[in-house]
Amino acid sequence: MVKKKTKEPLPFYTLGHAGLVSWAICTSLPLDEAIAKCNSGNPTGISSRWALSEDKFPDGKDNPHDCPDMPGHKHYLLDC
Repeated sequence: MVKKKTKEPLPFYTLGHAGLVSWAICTSLPLDEAIAKCNSGNPTGISSRWALSEDKFPDGKDNPHDCPDMPGHKHYLLDC
């Protein structure tokens, strides 16, 4: 009998798209690793780097909050 491998969800997703000064992500990575991935893969191009925003999400949800679709993932709003 051949066992079918189930795919693990990727540890990192962009919600929508990265904007000029804000970026919403969904990840299972620890916050520090997620921010490092953002800064290495999509640097801001200015002196400030991606960091956790103090703002809530546009829909009023806290930052961060648990992903409703993938257990173990969180949504983070970043800004630079």
